[in-house]
Amino acid sequence: MAFEIGTATDYRDLLDRFHAFITTHPDLVAANQQWQALRWTTDAQNKELILKAPGLAGTEEIYYGIRTSESATSGYYLWDLGGFIGYNAANTFGGQPGAISGWLPKMSLWNAAIPYWFVANGRRAVVVAKISTVYQAAHLGFILPYATPGQYPYPLLIGGSMTGQRGRNYSLISPNHRHFTDPGEDNQNSANTACMLRGPSGAWLPFQNRYFNPYEYRYNGRRPVWPGIYDRLSSLREAPDGTYVLTPIVLVQYNSASDHDLFGEIEGCYHISGFSNASENLINISGVDHLVVQNVHRTGVGDYWALKLE
Repeated sequence: MAFEIGTATDYRDLLDRFHAFITTHPDLVAANQQWQALRWTTDAQNKELILKAPGLAGTEEIYYGIRTSESATSGYYLWDLGGFIGYNAANTFGGQPGAISGWLPKMSLWNAAIPYWFVANGRRAVVVAKISTVYQAAHLGFILPYATPGQYPYPLLIGGSMTGQRGRNYSLISPNHRHFTDPGEDNQNSANTACMLRGPSGAWLPFQNRYFNPYEYRYNGRRPVWPGIYDRLSSLREAPDGTYVLTPIVLVQYNSASDHDLFGEIEGCYHISGFSNASENLINISGVDHLVVQNVHRTGVGDYWALKLE
């Protein structure tokens, strides 16, 4: 595993740094877990990066991509996040094999300095970026499935902080502007969210925890949840000895009150209580630091998660 902390000059430089990190970081190279850049194109306006990961055993092939887009007049600077099952050099970004159709998960960034945190291994990468006083996040790669490779061979999760039409600014306050760890619905297109999982059947499945409305009501379909405590997150706090408890984030499909499908966990990402806590705190668990992150602009007790920096 590898992680990097730094500050990019803008959203395009952030992709330059991520490209270098994921393909050349010495810890990834030493473990033979570095990602291969299959496409790396730049021009005056856009950059496009398509990558292949080797997995942890060096035998898997995991494909995802990042594409930048911007509108200075509208004030948006985006990373579009895509997931694929292969690569064809002749195809466009959206035309790659097995690509997500419709709106893609995105990170809404800006054209100014961006503090960032990168974490990766041979199976997945996670990005956290601070834009003004809000936080953006992305997940690119495999989850830890509750199944054998034969049962679930390609558990690819592409997650961001929003979906929807271009022009959605980092400062947008909306139920669909939520991290992949606790995503919401886009009322213009409920078939796509900021948390898209390629299911065992090969179909892309949207996950969401909140309906689109002013109060962000709970959703009862497919959602990333903290099992057994989802409705009590605002009541959680640290343990009696003052330590914080990390709870795995599990991708669940609620079929009925007694019938739930569990797909697996998001590796290295956990719910953590926001009680007497704050973004960018480091919580040490078993000798490993975990970065505390708020869900975009939200700072309620139930709106925080932790990223394992390893």
